[in-house]
Amino acid sequence: MGRGRFIALEGIDGSGTTSQRGALAAALRARGHTVLETYEPSDGSIGQLTRSRLATDARPLDRRALALMFAADRLDHVANEIEPALDAGQVVLTDR
Repeated sequence: MGRGRFIALEGIDGSGTTSQRGALAAALRARGHTVLETYEPSDGSIGQLTRSRLATDARPLDRRALALMFAADRLDHVANEIEPALDAGQVVLTDR
């Protein structure tokens, strides 16, 4: 089995990246590909914490601290979701 493919769709909130990810995933699945759909911040524990901090009215985090949270989430996401799927030959689609 060959290595999978990684495709990231980037855009600001509301720009349609999630809709485009879904449409691309459906087209790839119709062609017989196994597809993992993800997003960042992820639904892992660090990503959930990041999302909750972004959605709260609490005192804003220092921008450097927030950047480190995003980086930590990405490392966790790559190690626990993206790399295993790529190693299994899947197509990984993410929007961020």
